Amino acid sequence: MMRNRKKIIRIGFDLDGVLVDKLPLIPKTWLEYLFRGRQKNGLHYRYPKIKLEIWIRKFFHFYLFRPPLKGNIKTIRKLKKQGYQLYLISGRYSFLKKETMAWLKKRNVENLFEGIYINLKDEQPYIFKERMIEDLNLDGFFEDDKNIVNYLSLKKIKTKVLWVNQDKNLRIIFNDEKEKGF
Repeated sequence: MMRNRKKIIRIGFDLDGVLVDKLPLIPKTWLEYLFRGRQKNGLHYRYPKIKLEIWIRKFFHFYLFRPPLKGNIKTIRKLKKQGYQLYLISGRYSFLKKETMAWLKKRNVENLFEGIYINLKDEQPYIFKERMIEDLNLDGFFEDDKNIVNYLSLKKIKTKVLWVNQDKNLRIIFNDEKEKGF
């Protein structure tokens, strides 16, 4: 006899702005310039070309300088306990792998995910995320970059892309609530 199997929901999360807060005391305009150059809007992210800039970025990604978004991590822990499969997909470039893994370990969240995917081939983050979302066949993906949310929403992917807005809180509607979530 065949049992009714409940579909396992697969959810992906961006890292920065979803689990990791921005640097305190650093103006957002300065960070935007560092990551996007003079282009304020759009999808393009700059890959650093000089060692000094790589060093600066590595320094600013040191785990002590990047506080966790505790409410979002609490929500992710709840999802894990409820049986959701969770994946971390970060557009961070390859030179930040060590800092990324250290942050996850120090914040005790690395074991929450079925897989952790970092942009090791240094693709544009939106291209990397699109490919990983499709490869992992995710039901949902949480992203804080509005430009990437818009890009992914326009693509013909079946994944529900959700924006983590300025208040940085994940908004998940669980199946036992009035509306259906994933």
